[in-house]
Amino acid sequence: MEEIDLSWTTNSEKVEMDCRIFKVRSVWREAAENRKGQFTIIDSPDWVTILPIVKNSRGNDCFLIVRQYRHGSASLTKEFPAGMIDPGETPLDAARRELNEETGYLAGKITQIGSINPNPAFMNNTSYTYLAEDLTPGGKMNLDEHEMIDMELVPIDMVAKEMGTAMYNSAITIQAWFWFLKHREKMSS
Repeated sequence: MEEIDLSWTTNSEKVEMDCRIFKVRSVWREAAENRKGQFTIIDSPDWVTILPIVKNSRGNDCFLIVRQYRHGSASLTKEFPAGMIDPGETPLDAARRELNEETGYLAGKITQIGSINPNPAFMNNTSYTYLAEDLTPGGKMNLDEHEMIDMELVPIDMVAKEMGTAMYNSAITIQAWFWFLKHREKMSS
């Protein structure tokens, strides 16, 4: 089978809207056979999601889960701590910062277990996932102005049962769960 050139060349682009946490850009591109089109791209910062593991009073491994109100869905969700990577910050530094800001914990060991492009059809960012272990309290939470978070320890098997249900329906949380399962499988083989 003959390989087809599927690439497009950017001819011009224009920022249509700056929405504080992302920008919307129109991009005019050209491909083989004189195909031309205008495409909408969302310039979003890269993100990190952290899966913090803590032992409960019974000695069972649990995730430190954050519960918060999400304005996009107008609902309460249970999620892994997460946030945007600040300009000039590495994904690892952002993971450590976000974990501490949202939970007040520091990780003795933190491992990148995956990364993806959330939606390459119109987004240009990367979402990184980290596993945080050997947690110790590192001070008090340092939330953003409009951030309101409650935390709870949830046994890993309970998260497995509830993942994808109404409280655990964030795509970022589900993709982090996927990377956790892949990582656990790799460590057990």
